[in-house]
Amino acid sequence: MRRRAFLTTAVLSALATTVPPLAAAPAARAATAGATPQTRADQLLATMTPAQKEALIRCDFGALAGLGIPALSIADASAGLRGESGVTAFPVPIAQAATFDADRTAALGAAIGAEGRAKGYNNLLAPTVDLARHWHSGRQAEGMGEDPYLTGTLAATFTASMQQQGVVATVKHFAAYTQEDNRSAVDVTVSDRALHEVYQAPFRRIIATTPLTSVMMAYPKVNGTFAVQSRALFDDLKNTIGLQGHTVPDFWAGDDQVAAVRAGMDLVGLGPGGVQAPAGSITSGVGSARLDDAARRVLATMIGAGLFDNPLPAPAANVSTRAHQDLAHDLAVHGTVLLRNENAVLPLARPARIAVIGPAGTDAITGVSGSSYVDPGNWTTPLQAIRDRAGSATTVTFAQGSTGDVPLPAVPATALGPGLTVSYYAGPQPTGTPVATRTVSTIDFAQAPLSGLPPIWSARWTGTLTPTSTGLHRFSLLPSGTASLTLGGTTVVSGTRHMARFFLGPFDYPLQGTATLTAGTPVAVEVTYTNATAQYGTCGLTLGWQPDSLIPAAVAAARTADTAVVLANRTAGEDMDHTSLDLPGDQNQLIAAVAAANPRTVVVLNTDGPVAMPWLNSVAGVVQTWYGGRATGTALAAVLFGDSDPAGRLPVTFPANEAQGAGATPATYPGDGTTVAYGEDVAVGYRSYDRHGQNPLFPFGHGLSYTTFAIGDLTLAWDAAASTLTATAKVTNSGTRTGWSVVQLYAALPAAADAEPRRLVGFRKVQLAKGAGTRVTFTVTAQDLSTWQSGAWRLTPGLYTLSAGQSSRDLPVQRTVTLG
Repeated sequence: MRRRAFLTTAVLSALATTVPPLAAAPAARAATAGATPQTRADQLLATMTPAQKEALIRCDFGALAGLGIPALSIADASAGLRGESGVTAFPVPIAQAATFDADRTAALGAAIGAEGRAKGYNNLLAPTVDLARHWHSGRQAEGMGEDPYLTGTLAATFTASMQQQGVVATVKHFAAYTQEDNRSAVDVTVSDRALHEVYQAPFRRIIATTPLTSVMMAYPKVNGTFAVQSRALFDDLKNTIGLQGHTVPDFWAGDDQVAAVRAGMDLVGLGPGGVQAPAGSITSGVGSARLDDAARRVLATMIGAGLFDNPLPAPAANVSTRAHQDLAHDLAVHGTVLLRNENAVLPLARPARIAVIGPAGTDAITGVSGSSYVDPGNWTTPLQAIRDRAGSATTVTFAQGSTGDVPLPAVPATALGPGLTVSYYAGPQPTGTPVATRTVSTIDFAQAPLSGLPPIWSARWTGTLTPTSTGLHRFSLLPSGTASLTLGGTTVVSGTRHMARFFLGPFDYPLQGTATLTAGTPVAVEVTYTNATAQYGTCGLTLGWQPDSLIPAAVAAARTADTAVVLANRTAGEDMDHTSLDLPGDQNQLIAAVAAANPRTVVVLNTDGPVAMPWLNSVAGVVQTWYGGRATGTALAAVLFGDSDPAGRLPVTFPANEAQGAGATPATYPGDGTTVAYGEDVAVGYRSYDRHGQNPLFPFGHGLSYTTFAIGDLTLAWDAAASTLTATAKVTNSGTRTGWSVVQLYAALPAAADAEPRRLVGFRKVQLAKGAGTRVTFTVTAQDLSTWQSGAWRLTPGLYTLSAGQSSRDLPVQRTVTLG
């Protein structure tokens, strides 16, 4: 059930490559002069038989060659072109969102669109606008943060610019898709208001700018019906929001292809379980009007994007340009967030000695695993970039300190004495009478370790482990399924991975833990496993360890340095969620130990989202870099040394603990195995913290500069005729150097609106020299201030409070206005 992206993209790409570009047939060329895409689509549709219309919906372009309809050639593209070489690996979408810069996301959309077309693709699956509802989601880095206004504004410029390159953009995923756990079957229970105000809102902004685009429907059920088969969602998308283009399913989503088309799906890929509905079943099962509407929407989208009039060129080997590489660097710099900077530890003032510690070489993560991963090709690692920038006058030493979030080598037989006793059980739990008992020397298998096991089985290993050293030991489990490790009666590692690695890779998904052990002192070990939660038909488990800690050598390196820079990472990707807010493995222990040895310690978090920071008050600086693509190293060095101001701001709230924010209870994440309740309603992200009076570790919109800014003199003016509110504010660089400010505008609605405490309604990014000031202007529409009530958008009469500042919790100026 999880080969969707790979198989369907491969099938469609194969169709594209087996059908060579053709000169447009007369029917396809009809009414080209001055005609709208819809008119041209109607004229072509009139020449098509029902079988040809169904072939179009099925992407059977071979059956349409005589009509001159170009084949769709599809690639994932939210951070560049997945699966290709000779392309630019851009920062991941959450880093794009951290720029708070719609002009830069417009440039990015144009660059990816140009590279996609030059590689022979005319349909790019991007942008991804799933909101970060909670920190658990393994795909949160593929979206643009937690706020629908920020996400929609940035993605709208991205989409419009991408389609101007002669390709169709596919915006994904509609709607309320926020977790990987049970993603293909879970039933999301969510209010109609939250659907419209939160989860559909980014799509509304995109479609208002680019109505003739395509939208991918999500995996889960929404209020009892698969999204791909939900008439209510299609009605929202096409009638309320105004999509003029077509819809597509996420790959293998739902359980009935014909029902999906009947409900409003326009283009189908592989059916549920990889099974296509029988030929002719769509024509006979949906009615001629729905068949015509679906085909018309597909054709109009393709015509509007220029696919008919501008045939694809032959794919080029290398489409990455210097301009695109510079853009990747610029985006990574503008997405880098300075969270903490005590005693002005940054920028680095040419220290004589820098210790770089952690995964700073080729083990630095550049992208999110799965359908959005882009091969960075030749790139400069953080360690090399720091060395290059430091120059010969500065000594840069390196100590590994931690290998980060990777599976560890299998525990050898020599550490397990006479071996482990393993009992295998028929069923998902290792209880009852075993079907077999054996003695094994280690735990390391990628297929059933015993012949004759049933499709669903479990096992329990017991024995002793004798450490070879004294001190902190790392352990990892790499399962396809659910596994746990207990040492001396204490659970050290536990959790679930559907697959050890998602089909599209390239990273493994280990579970991590640590224990302090004594050399030569045996400790009881117990491992349990079941493949009931694995990708169907698969299994696997490796028990790994690292008996000799790398931390002491890192501490020694830090002690002799003027500044210690510690990089920490966390693997993330499709078909996995995070079970803990902690950094994986021994990275928290590493940071604490290094900070104790050197007060000028700077932590660089190369993660997909928020993590716990138990060491926060012990370190001088914290920098959030996300995954920066090919610019992961160069952008970090530019910010550390002050060549560039850290210009990013947080597009997600960083919780102080796992109990804060949405998704903090089992009912709200991951659900009961059948349903998951979006009980927070519209209070997603910072709005949840505001509603419940919670103090986050770092608020939404937070980010420090190397200078300081003052914001004041907020003015408001309501234009009743245009139903828009104009707000202006003065921002002044009150510091000592040039820097970037992101002025944010929030609105609190009247109490009668029963809305969240405040919502983002504007942001402006400006660069100012020291002492300089400027006024920034925001245009706030009535829609931005409205709520969804009784099936319609309503502007509640009453007092509106507008506040301006530098984060959702730093709002020094406010004004009120009465509307309605």
